[in-house]
Amino acid sequence: MKKSIFISVILAALTFTLSAQRPIVQDIQAVAGNTNRINILWNLPSNPDKELSKLLVYRDLTPISSYSQLQSLNPIAELLPILTSYTDTVTDYKDYFYAVICVTDEPYDIIMMSINSTVTGAHIPSGFSTSAPQPEAKEEKLYPQGALREIPLPYLDYIDGLEKKYLVSEEVAKASKSLGLESKKQVARLPIHVFEEDLISPDGGDDFLLFEILKTTFIQKKYAEAIAELEKLTGTNISSQTRTRAYFYLGESLYMLGRYEKAIKTFVRVENVYPELSKQWIDNSLDQL
Repeated sequence: MKKSIFISVILAALTFTLSAQRPIVQDIQAVAGNTNRINILWNLPSNPDKELSKLLVYRDLTPISSYSQLQSLNPIAELLPILTSYTDTVTDYKDYFYAVICVTDEPYDIIMMSINSTVTGAHIPSGFSTSAPQPEAKEEKLYPQGALREIPLPYLDYIDGLEKKYLVSEEVAKASKSLGLESKKQVARLPIHVFEEDLISPDGGDDFLLFEILKTTFIQKKYAEAIAELEKLTGTNISSQTRTRAYFYLGESLYMLGRYEKAIKTFVRVENVYPELSKQWIDNSLDQL
């Protein structure tokens, strides 16, 4: 009995030492909901030897227990290294097992059951229909001449290749400087915001170009490099949705470097698309001036 307890203590100490020094996620869990989705949760490694560049999520029908098994699988998702969860969508009622691998300059392909690999399988409820619901046909709403829409269509007030001055923002920014001299109260800075569509690596296209810039510069807090790359990207022929998000990240990068006035002008570009979010960053930028 004492020998068994001693061995358990040694194994626990070894596990703690490895997980504290090596880039291994911990406490992984897979929980099925009431729909066709399975939520995978984990904790990021504390003080890893090397900085993480991304996370890889793997899935199999048997417990993932070895590196050789991992080699035969393709990751189902590539995530930014700030995430601690992923939602998997399945189309059957089988038991699924998951593993999350950290990547630094190379994948750290060590498997530790119940640490970064699930021990028990997760499956969706048998009574849930896995067939996709048919979208409802929406009748086009017509507006009489002169009537306003309830929600205006998004509109970006800029012309590619031309710099436009936002006089209102400049005036507000200048006015805020004098106000800031009268008050010494420190305003908390905002944490970075990442849009949901940029959390998972896309298959390709404009979104993939933006994802790579975020992964290699913005998430790594290399904001000067992020500004240079994002300015290049916004100057290319990309979709309006990708361009809008790129401008928002550009504003965040300027904000993080303390270039608040230029950050405000950048957020103004996208305030029609992200009104509440842009207002939050504009207001905080003004408070920082």
